[in-house]
Parts: sequence; structure tokens; C-alpha cells
Amino acid sequence: MLGGLSQRWQIIPTWVKLAPVILLWAGLSLAHARLLDLGPTPWLATVQRLFFLPLVLAALLFGLRGGLAGAALVAINYYDPLIKAFNAPPGANLGHLLTEVGLYFLEGVAVGLIVDRERREAQRLKEAESLASLGQAAAAVAHELKTPLIAIGGFAQRMLRDLPPDHPHHRQLDIVVNQVGHMEQLLREMLDYSRPLELRLARLEFTPLLEECQALSAGMCEAQGVRVDLKPGPEVGMVLADPGRIKQVVLNLLQNAIQASPRGGVVRLEVQPLDGRLRLEVSDQGAGVAPEDRERIFHPFFTTKRHGTGLGLAICRKIVQAHGGELELVASVPGQGSTFGVCLPLERDLEVGRHPHRGEESEGA
Repeated sequence: MLGGLSQRWQIIPTWVKLAPVILLWAGLSLAHARLLDLGPTPWLATVQRLFFLPLVLAALLFGLRGGLAGAALVAINYYDPLIKAFNAPPGANLGHLLTEVGLYFLEGVAVGLIVDRERREAQRLKEAESLASLGQAAAAVAHELKTPLIAIGGFAQRMLRDLPPDHPHHRQLDIVVNQVGHMEQLLREMLDYSRPLELRLARLEFTPLLEECQALSAGMCEAQGVRVDLKPGPEVGMVLADPGRIKQVVLNLLQNAIQASPRGGVVRLEVQPLDGRLRLEVSDQGAGVAPEDRERIFHPFFTTKRHGTGLGLAICRKIVQAHGGELELVASVPGQGSTFGVCLPLERDLEVGRHPHRGEESEGA
């Protein structure tokens, strides 16, 4: 009901919304001018207090801009009294008049800022609901497409194996197999992002995990001509985490850094304790991230890669946050590279059965 009222309110022309503000202000201004001509009267103070009505109404309708415009309209009525107070002997009510005008502007700014903030929050919630609905629909579509796509890929791979390399359709079928593989990867990531996480928590020593990830990325490093430099640092202690999920995060960050770095570049892996937390940094020597994309790179389906899905960093942030940590872009200099940081709590007292991302939630997904 409220959503329908909000939509109908948005299509009302601006002049219709503005009319009651102008009429109320004009009526009070005429009354104020008339009372000023009659001299001091108790009704004058009453009308001056009523000027807050069009002021607040303008702020409620148009936000901060409406509040400032309403305060300016109200201040017009104080022009003659202010001129007379300036020309009057010292001790006149100049300070009182300036205080009243200042209060009008203060009221307009305060109400306008509150209204603008509430509108932004309402818009954010609306967008979040839309994204949630879109994510559910995308997950349902991905689930339905997964089985036939696997079948297509399997048949295509079988046909490709049976074709001789010099067959005229060998190259085209190879493209089909590669594209089907890309689509399967996209569907897996979509399902991974949309479903609740299942964490199998265990005490995890981080340095051996980094060494394993470095070994797993050796093939990509050789193909790209990039070297991974692992700097374990001092003893960092243990973390309570899901080894498979954390390995997924590290490998994804490593893969992004290797792909971003030029041939002959170095990807740096460094881990150290920081303020009771474990901090991992992955740095590359690539082109960096544009300032306007610094936060968007964590949004689902946003990517600057030609063949990227735009879900890698979004899934990584979701995994890290499920562990009570943070994933952020620490620094990025155009032409010099970027550094991503992962912070995880050390030796957390988590009860596995009460963890909010346990598998019981995902069993029915």
C-alpha cells in the first residue's frame, strides 16, 4: 500500500506539490505585512511562529533545497523590520530579528537533511529488495540451466575428441566447448553467491595455506610470466575458519593479481598480525583500479575483464564477512598496481553449531 502511494506521489506534477506551500506562505505574508502596519500586537508574534508551517512543508516535500528555499521566502518578510532595526538607535531588537531569521534557516536545513537522508535510505532499501529479487530469479534460472548445459558440454567434448585435428569444424567445436565451460563457471559462481554459505570451521594455520595456493598458481604464473613472492612475516597464530573457503578467497585474489600484472611483474603475498587480527595483503603491478570503480568492483556482475563474470570479488567478500572479517581495496595507484587486504580474527571463540552460515540453512536452498 505504501509503495503504491509513493509511486502515485512521484507522478504528481511539481507545481501541484508547490501550490500549498506558496498559498500558505502568501497568506501568512499578507497577514504579517498588515499587522506590521497596525503596530505592535500579540497577533504579530503568532503569525511569525506560523511561518514555520510553510517552511517545514517545503522541507518535507523537497528536502534540503525546499527547506532553504522556504527559509529564504520567510526571511523576505523580515526585510523591512531589519532595515528599520539597522537604522534605529543601539539597543533595538536587531539581534532578536536576526536570531529569528537564523532559526528559520536552521529549521529548514535540519528538516531538509533528515528528509533527504530518509529518502536515500528508502531508495537504498528499494534497490536492495530489487537486487534480492533479481538474485533469487537468477539463482532459479541458473539452477534450471545447469543440467542441460552440462549435457551440452559433455556431448561437445565427446564430439571434439572424435574429430581429427584437421577437420574443418574442429576449431568451431573447440570454441563451443570453451564457451560452454565459461557458462558453466558463471552458473557455478551465481549459485555460489546466491546460496547461504556452509562453513566447516577448523583451526587453520595460514602460512601453509598460502604456500599451497602459491604452488597451485604456479602454472598460471608461468603462462603469464609473473612471479609470486610470498612473505609470511612473523608467527601470525591460528584462525578459526573454513580452509576450503579461505583457499578459494586467496586463489581468487592471486588469480586477479597475476592476470593484472604485466609479463615480468611480481605479485606480493604478505601476512602479519595486526591489532589482534590476521591481515593478508595481495599486491600486483597492474594498471590499478579507477577511483570511480573502487567500491563497484565488489558489486555482483561488475567487471573490467573481457571474459570476467563479475562475481569473484563479490563471493570473496561474502566469504570473508561470513568469517567475521573484511575484504577491502587497501590501495590502488593507476599504472602502478593495487593491493587487496583480508582481515580475519585470530582465535575466535565461535560455537560452530550457532554460526549464522552453517550448512543447515543451505541444505534446503
